[in-house]
Amino acid sequence: MAALPGPPRRHRATGSVRDGDGLPSAAVDASGRVYVVWADCRFRPKCSANDLVLSTSANGTTWSRVTRVPIDPTTSGADHFIPGMGVSGSGKTARIGLYFYFLPKAKCKAATCRLEVGYISSVDGGRTWSTPTIIAGPIKLTQLANTNDGHMVGDYVACSISGGRAFSLFAVGKPATAGRAFNEAMHTAGGLPMTGWPICPGRPTAPKLSATVGWE
Repeated sequence: MAALPGPPRRHRATGSVRDGDGLPSAAVDASGRVYVVWADCRFRPKCSANDLVLSTSANGTTWSRVTRVPIDPTTSGADHFIPGMGVSGSGKTARIGLYFYFLPKAKCKAATCRLEVGYISSVDGGRTWSTPTIIAGPIKLTQLANTNDGHMVGDYVACSISGGRAFSLFAVGKPATAGRAFNEAMHTAGGLPMTGWPICPGRPTAPKLSATVGWE
């Protein structure tokens, strides 16, 4: 695949979060157009935090300009990473479902950082986006498995579209019960709708999660 426009610019997540080293998420619509989304800080003052950005290509050689997914203002101080994207349909009516992890405050330390899972969607190929939904969190980093590269929820996440809804699996850490080192499991939100307009004002209520796989 040819190089994407620009070189990617990335802000490494703070607080000892293993953020996948900027791994992108890609999907193909019904016409064969490729969609790629990744964490990038080019739109933030002094590259202080990551947005999620999108570029598309019909042939893998020429790419659209990089556009910012408007999850929040560039002054929000939030850091977004580990995206998982699914696409259905094609062209001007292509539907995009996008899950992601984020730190509401990029400037945090391991003891104070709180990780959350978010979701946003589009019904016009990424030209307009819904209001983002908070899916899970806040999660203390100490509730996540630790590695030599930081606390982790996995290096990547995926999203699939079925019946007009977007499905994903994502890791959620909760307070451990007696006798257990961790209470971390893979969850799904049961499939979220894809809309091209704000779906709820302000900070929405997270949907009920269903645990699918867990470990101690």
